[in-house]
Amino acid sequence: MSDRRRLIVEAALRVIARDGVSAATHRAVAAEAGVPLASTTYHFSSKAEIVTEALELAIDRSIAAVERHTAPPLPASADALVERLAELAGALCADDQAPLAAQYELLIEAGRSPPLQRVAERWDGAYMAGLRAIVAGAHIPAAGQAAEILSDLIDGALLDLVASPREGFVEETLRPRLARVVAGLGIIAA
Repeated sequence: MSDRRRLIVEAALRVIARDGVSAATHRAVAAEAGVPLASTTYHFSSKAEIVTEALELAIDRSIAAVERHTAPPLPASADALVERLAELAGALCADDQAPLAAQYELLIEAGRSPPLQRVAERWDGAYMAGLRAIVAGAHIPAAGQAAEILSDLIDGALLDLVASPREGFVEETLRPRLARVVAGLGIIAA
């Protein structure tokens, strides 16, 4: 990807995070990138193409965060699993290179666009594989189902955070919920 094209895609991510997918017009993205409008139309034939590349970039960055936070050594206990899950959620929240609001905007748009659905499926596959690995490492029975339950909790909580931003969310709100659910998964499955 050329430097100019990357600059435009980065700007599209910022526009989407701030104003939503519908605001990611050639004109708005060009203004955000500080480039002439002709640059966006030269590099991208349509708004859909800009949005698709922005989603791919956000997902690539999110997958890298998931891989970092789910890589060995795997958590060997429920407490270590909660710690790892909270770290992952914190990383997803703090990633200014793939803003959480932009990720959700783009994933919602994927429900309307087959090309974006493929990118969203790639994200889901990597995310769930990472969660399954760390859940299994913590010896939680039925690791696949437990990972899905934890994914639902994390995704719902992060969507709530996007809707109502607040400081300390992961530590004060999400971590205690994760601890309760992980403990419950161990009790129910035992």
